[in-house]
Amino acid sequence: MRLFFFCFLVLLSACNSSGNSKEKDTVTNDNPEVITNGQVTAVVPVKLSADQIPASLRFRGKLNEAWQWKDKLGDNILITSVVAPFNDKQKNEYEGEGQTAELHAFHFIKKDTVYRILWKISDAEKACPFDITTEFMKGATMITDLDSNGIAETTIQYKLACRSDVSPAYMKLIMHEDTLKYSLRGAMWIQAGADDKFTVTENDMNLEKLPGKADEYEQILQSFGRYESEKEFATAPAAFLQHARKQWIKYVKENFE
Repeated sequence: MRLFFFCFLVLLSACNSSGNSKEKDTVTNDNPEVITNGQVTAVVPVKLSADQIPASLRFRGKLNEAWQWKDKLGDNILITSVVAPFNDKQKNEYEGEGQTAELHAFHFIKKDTVYRILWKISDAEKACPFDITTEFMKGATMITDLDSNGIAETTIQYKLACRSDVSPAYMKLIMHEDTLKYSLRGAMWIQAGADDKFTVTENDMNLEKLPGKADEYEQILQSFGRYESEKEFATAPAAFLQHARKQWIKYVKENFE
């Protein structure tokens, strides 16, 4: 009954290269001055349409979402964008060619009368010869102030895959507060058979804290729906990791529509 499923698991590392993907993160060092007059009391994000984005803001790709808010750092705009698959001449790890698709996120902040980039992230599936997936999780982008310090946190989630089978995509959750970054990364969960049940909970979603499986098949199964580590949250307020865990489990089940 699980023969087909086992076959694709054996090929998982060869057919899905997203697990080795690493987003390119650029952070500026000239942080804006913090407002000290105490006027900022709540972070209220507002979604922007394409024609509401200031013309001076430049970003790569097609607009996915844009959000604007004010906090102690000033006037903020978060933009996420995508670049549809295109042919390029890059070689993949197997010296083959394919298509490349990209994801981008930009946090702009207004200093005086000019917007500048506080941080940006670029990620991609490159030279993919199979079916390519680069998507932000719909509804997952959040602007919060979990530690009530008047500086907003941003949360984005997206998935990446290059696959010729039913293997799960690779999901990333990335939070920022100012220029501080916290991330979770791991394989999504898919239902490959009628008897497969989603059993991941907030208490056992960290692979690093689970005992390893002697059987390779069982080890791969255990990784589905779980992130690899939460080390990046070690210095973050506890509320950040609690939020990230809830967001992870909310979106980690992959549906093929």
